[in-house]
Amino acid sequence: MKKSDYYKLVAAGATTALLVGCSSLSAPFKEADARWADFKSWTKVTELEPSTGNPTGFLGGVHMGDEGYRDVYVNDIAKDTLLGSAPYNYPAGSVIVKEQFASKADWEAGRKGAHTISVKVADGDQLSKENWNWADSYKGTAGESAFCSGCHSIAAANDYVFTNGDFLKTQP
Repeated sequence: MKKSDYYKLVAAGATTALLVGCSSLSAPFKEADARWADFKSWTKVTELEPSTGNPTGFLGGVHMGDEGYRDVYVNDIAKDTLLGSAPYNYPAGSVIVKEQFASKADWEAGRKGAHTISVKVADGDQLSKENWNWADSYKGTAGESAFCSGCHSIAAANDYVFTNGDFLKTQP
């Protein structure tokens, strides 16, 4: 094999590898789900002060942990229920976005936060974790999650939502 043919073969292989590799990187370029893509225009229920600390005692390292700062946004479908009083039963189509920051400095600087999203996918008289889907990032896909529903089952009496009107009234 001539040296020039060898270089052409290597170049063709490298180009193929690059194209295949880049095609598998489509997730970072994926658009956010339309159900929450515009969440920054929604009602921010933590408008005056972000949620921080671990008021439930169950947070652990989730949602940036005890030291994290969290802003919570709610769409119009969920707004009246979330800002109301118990008993809570969110209508299907309710979406709650939690934007999380590692520190107060990150929150104050408006740095890009991490996101978790709760989506109520079915109505029902019986509160059930099966009525909810969760996404673990802004561009993530909402689906059933044993991890999320496991923790949120602690809030089963509030339709699996921790941040609600009654909770917000207890915050400083």
